[in-house]
Amino acid sequence: MTLASSLRAMSLWTSLITILVSIGLPLTTAQVKPGRDANQPIDEEYTKKIREYTTESFFNSPLTDYLPASPNVPTPKAVLGDVAGAPGKLPYAEDVYRYMRMLERASPRVKVYSIGTTEEGREMIAVAVASERLLSKLDENRTRLAQLADPRTIKLDDNEADRLVAVSFPIYYLTGAIHSPETGAPTALMELAYRLAVDESAYIRTIRDNVVTLVTPVVEVDGRNRMVDVPLVGQRHPDVDVREIRCRRWRHCRGPRCRGAWTGQSAMTRGLPLSDVRSSRLP
Repeated sequence: MTLASSLRAMSLWTSLITILVSIGLPLTTAQVKPGRDANQPIDEEYTKKIREYTTESFFNSPLTDYLPASPNVPTPKAVLGDVAGAPGKLPYAEDVYRYMRMLERASPRVKVYSIGTTEEGREMIAVAVASERLLSKLDENRTRLAQLADPRTIKLDDNEADRLVAVSFPIYYLTGAIHSPETGAPTALMELAYRLAVDESAYIRTIRDNVVTLVTPVVEVDGRNRMVDVPLVGQRHPDVDVREIRCRRWRHCRGPRCRGAWTGQSAMTRGLPLSDVRSSRLP
């Protein structure tokens, strides 16, 4: 399971570099060189766990081999009980959302939007992280971007388009768990949101001051929660073949052994109380 932490590190530093490239700033200039701010303390316990769980040091980078400390903003450990990518820590979407809203309450650099519900009624969110200045101008920036998206609104005027571009700021959109078996992204994005909100290094401040990072940590919410159910079943019922649990209650299951599995009883879980098999969060 330490592979999850290695994937977390790779996802985080790739995301941070990509965000900086997207806003057109050079990676080699001194003011945006990756590395921590020596004046900002680090979370020693969290940092130690990062190094413990990451399988090889080369998976890390100067952007992810430490966690900056904040006296007011909680780390993902507040919800997970451990660091992002830790063995045995696979949160439900609701737990991820709870953490994002903790960030919003603790930092003026984070804003959470509810963007609708899934087919089964579960909430979906988007989390905006940026400087206070940019977040205060989101509405007017949205208006300008809408005009650029439909140039008929500005009568195809190139000069007006150039003006709008010059006064607008980009939105960099990150999503996680677009497919439910892709289980590592939501916790990595929890940590990424924290880093973008609290890290005072020049590199992160350059991102925060020039672009709004928008994060939907779980896209396939219904499937995500079922995937979290799977290891819980294995923990509670070691004699159950968890490979079959994936098919339980899956309404569009393709396997011939799983036809009718959405009724709540797969061949391998038949006879087990549903309260023992799945989380009470699920309908």
